[in-house]
Amino acid sequence: MKLKLNRRQLVIGAVIVLVVIAALFASRANKAAETSAGVLDDAARTACTDFAGAYRDAKTKTARLALADKVMESTVKTDNDVIADRAAEMGRTANDTTSEWKSSAANLMNACENAGWKA
Repeated sequence: MKLKLNRRQLVIGAVIVLVVIAALFASRANKAAETSAGVLDDAARTACTDFAGAYRDAKTKTARLALADKVMESTVKTDNDVIADRAAEMGRTANDTTSEWKSSAANLMNACENAGWKA
């Protein structure tokens, strides 16, 4: 028995295969992000608490940089790579625009909460 497919059927089949593969990768990436929150050790907890306590008052670039320095002191000691990376990102944007600062601050808070930190 011979199976003969025309060009259109081959293209449709290839597109379907690519969509399925993309869906599998997206699903796997979401699972990895969910499980990569890391452990909330004492240093990470301190960093999250310090940041949450002073974030609203850090309205100037100078205050943001001071807060970033304080948070980074704790994250240097943590084994939680996600929180350490988000804190470093926040430190890099402390001297940037307010929207970039707020975005990186939100990312840090999300990392803290995903690791189990509560205000």
